[in-house]
Amino acid sequence: MLKGRRAAKKPAFTELYPALQITNGCNKQCKGCLRSANSLSYHMSDEQFRKYIEDLQRLGESALLKYQFVTGGEPTIWKSGDMDIVDALTALFDLNAIETIAMPSNGKVFEDINYTREFFKRLSSGINQKPVVGISISEYQGNLSESGYIAMDNLLTVSREPGMQLTPVILVTMSVDDNIDERLKKIYPCVPQRVVALAPLGDAEGLEPLCPSLSLVGNDKSTLGSYLPYYKKEVISKLGISENDFDAFPNSTIIDLFSLYIRGGDSPFVDDKWHYCLPYKDDPKFDLCDVGEMRAGTISDYLEEIDILNCIRAEGILSAVDEHKEELTAETRDKLEYILHTPEMKVSVAYRGCMVCKKMYDYGIIKELVDGNSSSKR
Repeated sequence: MLKGRRAAKKPAFTELYPALQITNGCNKQCKGCLRSANSLSYHMSDEQFRKYIEDLQRLGESALLKYQFVTGGEPTIWKSGDMDIVDALTALFDLNAIETIAMPSNGKVFEDINYTREFFKRLSSGINQKPVVGISISEYQGNLSESGYIAMDNLLTVSREPGMQLTPVILVTMSVDDNIDERLKKIYPCVPQRVVALAPLGDAEGLEPLCPSLSLVGNDKSTLGSYLPYYKKEVISKLGISENDFDAFPNSTIIDLFSLYIRGGDSPFVDDKWHYCLPYKDDPKFDLCDVGEMRAGTISDYLEEIDILNCIRAEGILSAVDEHKEELTAETRDKLEYILHTPEMKVSVAYRGCMVCKKMYDYGIIKELVDGNSSSKR
């Protein structure tokens, strides 16, 4: 079975997976947007972006820049000063320090083949490594016809042309009752898919009943719906368990162990600040520093100061909170018990353990532990 559940208290910080939200502006208004498409637009300035490049240069001296995610909103519409998104991607590649650079898109700008060709012709002339370019295709976006999606068709066409640097992938966000993945496999059998669960974030908060979720009570996994085989495959692969184990294990055990594979801490969320991670973005206590101020020891020092976050990364979200629950007020402890022991209470499985962590944060559990222990060490 599973052994060595408790890891070391201070995981080594050796890899970085930053998610740069270069804008939250968008050229579409999808009701299931994870980034609140109808919110006031934020654009990173060209000056801030150049400071971000400086941050990465400093960090690259002591950490492996494993994966750079350039996201939005819709990143392809970003412009500031004398820079646009092609300039930004080129600058990231010019560092020669990032293993993989990826950019998701809703595909709208790539529905024009001439624009698509000029975009990647210009980008390819300045780089010598292929970026991963994902086109988001989902039911809530309504952008798939029986013959496919023109933006993906255009990316595939351009990717086959001499000298073009890009690797197209399909980004599929699945609800509990969905077959868009199977439809896409028939239309694009050779294009890799990255399938994730619809998450109750941003404008998708109102779609929570459609989000693949699990109760922390029992081992019934049918509530994952169409997303079940993807979740099962990844859990089995990451945890090294059998299909029978997956079916039999309590949901809480799987969520706890699987949460060790989130990139929390190693995957800071970046806009005009570096944040610990996305679920806590709006709480200033979880700000690491402003863009342009990140130093090699910032994240590791920060995690060492806040015991609960360090424990989450080392032991799993549920084990860590259980270990600290005596530090909660009686009222907050009751909220924790409600989450853990009420069969009707379900938590999204999106992003492995992040949405469980967010649920606890929303109930005041994580926040209370951080507020009470941010200056102490165990």
